[in-house]
Amino acid sequence: EHLRTHYNYDLVEGIEHSELGDVTSGIGFHYGVIDRGARHLHPLKYCLGLAQAALDAGVSVYEHSAATEITTKSNHSIVSTGGARICAQKVVLACNGYLGNLYPDIAGNIMPINNFMVATEPLDEDTAHRLNPLNASLSDSLFVVNYWKLSNDRRLLFGGGETYSDQFPSCIKSFVQPKLLSIYPELKNTRLDYGWGGTLAITRNRMPDLGVHDGHIYYAQGFSGHGVPTATMAGKLIADAITAGDDDFDLMADLKTRKFPGGPRLRRPSLIAGMLFYSLRDRLGR
Repeated sequence: EHLRTHYNYDLVEGIEHSELGDVTSGIGFHYGVIDRGARHLHPLKYCLGLAQAALDAGVSVYEHSAATEITTKSNHSIVSTGGARICAQKVVLACNGYLGNLYPDIAGNIMPINNFMVATEPLDEDTAHRLNPLNASLSDSLFVVNYWKLSNDRRLLFGGGETYSDQFPSCIKSFVQPKLLSIYPELKNTRLDYGWGGTLAITRNRMPDLGVHDGHIYYAQGFSGHGVPTATMAGKLIADAITAGDDDFDLMADLKTRKFPGGPRLRRPSLIAGMLFYSLRDRLGR
């Protein structure tokens, strides 16, 4: 109702408990919401498409050349890698959860979190349809969110579980499987063919953290699990700000991000304690 009244958006519908079976055979849900204006895509193909578009536009892409240091001057910066130093009038930091200590001034605005996914073996048509009759992209509302969809070859792609150190689980499939089975216990004998993970970044208010330092170092980070649409938006805003002086970037940059408490030494332990509390609340609630 709020979306309809204030934003003239009427494509979101509530799903009563008795109707949830029309959307998924998963268990543990009390109510649902479906957004009929939303879409989902193949994120790797999208990323590769963006890279190809950049190459077609004449951009030079240098892989395996991680930036190790940024030295700021009055009107430019020097970016150092293992084998070169680049002088740049404009620098864009798009490191997100992989920022590390490259630019400490903004590191405290975000907290890196590792998240993991699995892919099942291909499912038969009846099972796939029962799990996800609408072939939708689904998620729950837990603090440590689970999310899933079907692939074109009827694998269930399921994301769930987080870690907060720089270490990944020794077996990602075993780590994620209990989360999957908490929703789809019928898949207890289904083989998991693949497991993988990556590092994202969250902010305290879960809004993207955009800004500019020293007039020429632009940054966008902290997409908090919603990076496919919001990072795309941020890239467009930064590009327009650099090339045309567009002030839409300033509008987003004015949404200031509060730093995580604890400073460099205590920030991560504080996060771990907080996240463990909320994940425990998730388990007790389910």
